[in-house]
This record gives sequence, C-alpha cells and structure tokens, in this order.
Amino acid sequence: MKIPDNFHYYLSMHEECNERLLARAENLRAEEVEFSPNHEVVRIKKMVNAVMGEAHRMKAFVRLSSLGASVLYGFFKPRHKIGEHICDHFARRNAGMIIVLGNGRESWVSLCREGRIWRDHGGGMAATLEKLKAALHCDQDGSSDDGSCGDPSNVEDLWQVYYDSQYCPERKNLTAFKRHMPRRDQEAAGLRLMQNRKYASLDDFLSD
Repeated sequence: MKIPDNFHYYLSMHEECNERLLARAENLRAEEVEFSPNHEVVRIKKMVNAVMGEAHRMKAFVRLSSLGASVLYGFFKPRHKIGEHICDHFARRNAGMIIVLGNGRESWVSLCREGRIWRDHGGGMAATLEKLKAALHCDQDGSSDDGSCGDPSNVEDLWQVYYDSQYCPERKNLTAFKRHMPRRDQEAAGLRLMQNRKYASLDDFLSD
C-alpha cells in the first residue's frame, strides 16, 4: 500500500498516535516514509498502513439500513479513530441522506449537502437513532402517519441497487474473504452478526 502525500492525516487517526509522532512526521515526506530504514519511520509507515487498511475494509463492508427516506445507519466499531472519516465517506456517496454509524457506546453522524459536510459525534447509536426518529416524526419502522418522514419507496429501490452491487452471495469467495477481512474487522463492520443470524434485530447491532 503506497504511502500518500497526506499520510499525516491517517497517522493522526491511529489508536497509538501521539503528539511526538505527529511532530516527527511533519518533517518527513511521503517518499521518506515509504523507503526509510529508520526504526521510528518504519513504525510510522506501519501505523499509516494499518489505518488505511482498516478504512479501506470498512468502506467496503459496512452495511447500511434505512430509517425512512432520510436516514441510513449501520453498525461500526473500529479499532482506530476513523469514525468521522468513514461516516463522511458514506455521506458523500449518499448526498442529502443523514448517515449514522456506531455501536452501543458511540456514534458518528454526517450529512453532505451542496458539497458541505455537517457532523456530530455522540453516545450510543440507539440514542442517536431515537433522537432522529423524534426529529423526523418517524415510527419504529421508519414511517409516519402524516408523511413527514418522507416516502421511502424510491430511496429503498435506489438503495437496494447499491446494496446488491456491494454484496452478491453467488460470487463470494470465502477463502479470499477470510484472508483479506480478518475476524476483528468482520466484527467491526457487523458482518459476523449478519452471517450468523438469519433474522438479526436492530438490538443485536446496538450492543456493546
């Protein structure tokens, strides 16, 4: 994985990153990080690659469900501090939709509109979704009596096309999947819940 010019950004999201390492990295160029034999620089390279690798896998494997026509949410429990980064990614891909990623302890919310990103970082995803339901006047199934939650039909159809393009059981290669998607990352993206439970409920995804 090639070290990008903005490697400082990825380094800052590593769970073990500190101010001293960031200060050290400020004096380095991407080419130096890529090829230097210096012990500390090699560590920086490994940390950058670890964050980039987790971010890449989460972008590919986090699965979103709809709450009415305005909200998409998904289970997400990363190792590194990439919550905002991944949430923004899905917000840009689904402009105008509120994206909620999280777990039983914390959540991230992003909305992309007219090229601008609005963000929030709060407690458990269950509480965040409840607040959104109340704000959008949604019932548990994402509907509302007065229609204020929006007509979900077109959004659901569009989302199903996107979801199908991301996951196709007929094409899955379990050997390659397990090699490139470690068990820890499967749990971080909520995939083990979906693989092991035919009828998983929302509560299953909101536990610690």
